[in-house]
Amino acid sequence: MPPRGVRNFGFTPSGPPGLAPVTRILVILLVVASLVGAITQRKLGFGTQDLNFQVGRVLAGEVWRFFTYPFVETNPINLIISGVVLWLFGSWFESRWGQRDFLRFFAVATLGAAVLAIPLSLLINTVLGSTIRDVGIAEGPGAALDAMLVAMALTNPDSNILFGFVLPMRTRTVVLAMLGIQLIFGITTGAAAFSITLGGMAMGYLLVTGRWRPAKLWESVRKATMRRRRGLHVVPPRDHTLH
Repeated sequence: MPPRGVRNFGFTPSGPPGLAPVTRILVILLVVASLVGAITQRKLGFGTQDLNFQVGRVLAGEVWRFFTYPFVETNPINLIISGVVLWLFGSWFESRWGQRDFLRFFAVATLGAAVLAIPLSLLINTVLGSTIRDVGIAEGPGAALDAMLVAMALTNPDSNILFGFVLPMRTRTVVLAMLGIQLIFGITTGAAAFSITLGGMAMGYLLVTGRWRPAKLWESVRKATMRRRRGLHVVPPRDHTLH
């Protein structure tokens, strides 16, 4: 059973799905935009490098990057992997949620992850800048896929997926593994894409639990505060001798 307050979308992976209509369009957009962008980058000097997400460029006014980055990949291997994973995850979620809800989830998670990545990148570089630098760059549907992973972990905590298409893992373990991989990259190379990964995961949590809504968030905070207060009572609450 999913945790209380989490909407269960009934995600039960059971074999390769068919390519759902919205997912098909997203995969086609990813492939076409990446290939065309690669060609125009070489021929015209404008292409994928001008469409990916970069914190510095966005702050300089290139706001279109918020909307274009999920559809471009500059590396051919990443393009293939992103297309396959988007096909698998997107088709499953679309078949459970419906076309409209899935498209809305994809769009809001992608945009929200990029918005959150800006302050997260600045914060990470301020706190950990001497050890790990957040590159603040993203491309492809990775942020939306991170959001889907968290959504799956919340709605079906015991679900399993093949991590790297090889190793079976609990979905919630995969979420931790993704963060661990970013940490390893950061330690070994000095740079990592923490901000967009955390932004995508945060959007998955917020969209599934509904805690992006002020009323829902306040209700959760109030309940957590009440639980903490009850936990501090050494004797029954009616006796105010010890608290």
